[in-house]
Amino acid sequence: MSRLKNTFILLLFLVSGNVFAQENLIKIGFSDAFLGNYNFNFERVLNDKNSVQLKVGYWAPTSSVFISEATITPDPFELQEASGGLSTSLEYRFYVTSQSAPYGFYVAPYFRFFNQTAVFTDEIDGHYFDVDGQLNSFGVGGQIGYQFIFNETITVDLYFFGAGIDRHGAKFKYTLQEPQPGFDYNSITDDVSEVFEDINYFEKRLKHEVNDDNLTSKLPFLFPGFRLGVNVGIAF
Repeated sequence: MSRLKNTFILLLFLVSGNVFAQENLIKIGFSDAFLGNYNFNFERVLNDKNSVQLKVGYWAPTSSVFISEATITPDPFELQEASGGLSTSLEYRFYVTSQSAPYGFYVAPYFRFFNQTAVFTDEIDGHYFDVDGQLNSFGVGGQIGYQFIFNETITVDLYFFGAGIDRHGAKFKYTLQEPQPGFDYNSITDDVSEVFEDINYFEKRLKHEVNDDNLTSKLPFLFPGFRLGVNVGIAF
């Protein structure tokens, strides 16, 4: 009787394993890694046609062979350090083919957040400043893609088009490298604005906040966002 009971429990476990197979997928950003964006994706199947996916990443732009320091450094700044930034997104997937989720074509609205920090130096009228830069971004959009699953285990998630709108909040804090009592930070606001004069859209939105020991320049703006890439991983 005990042997029969154990056999029944084993069969129940195997059947349950088939019923709940491929409800979870763990993927890494294969194409994103070439851009210095190292991310982890977890997708959970909710029903036959829907799933939800969470992505958490860390972006270190200077680790990419495709991104130079000049790409992320406004002229006339000099980049001293670019700390890795946190990125995360949440998407809800609608699988639109006859196959059940997580196979086949899907459409996915998403919400994303991104944060990046960097330290620059700038020279204005013979004075040298440390410039602490920070960027926070929130965005919404949608993407379409196709997910392959090979041998019921290996998954390749190709998202070939995604577009949305991002709200960015950039902040630059200017501080003299050699403090000078009584230095008037109002005297450099025009020079800071010149950094963005080539793009009138940015220059109009730049706001300066003058303090006793620093100048903080804030730049809120909207900009379109795009997505494409490949994730690879396992399904279980």
